[in-house]
Amino acid sequence: MATEPVQTLREEYRVHLQTFYAHLNLAPPYHSIEKAVQHLSNTLRTKPDSFLQALLKDPEKKWPLYEKIFEASGLSQKHRGIIKQLALTSALSTSKDESLRFLRVFTDTSSPEPC
Repeated sequence: MATEPVQTLREEYRVHLQTFYAHLNLAPPYHSIEKAVQHLSNTLRTKPDSFLQALLKDPEKKWPLYEKIFEASGLSQKHRGIIKQLALTSALSTSKDESLRFLRVFTDTSSPEPC
């Protein structure tokens, strides 16, 4: 079992989530973040090592998964109204921070790609 890639992706995901909430000036729902990180771990453990290695090398491959887990874990329901309003502000939409990609969950009408 490839625990090192899973652990690396878990930690990266956690940092992205914490950074996302910090940019929004919202207290992160810590229990829900840990639930999402565990959901990611469980999902990744079912994937072959080649899939995990591809995720580690290419951010464009991991973001659809990160967004899907954000929704599937229920994390996207926390602070939903506030975040949806913030997602519509121009100040956040012009930011180049990668973690703000989670805002797409609140503004995009299409679903993230399945993993």
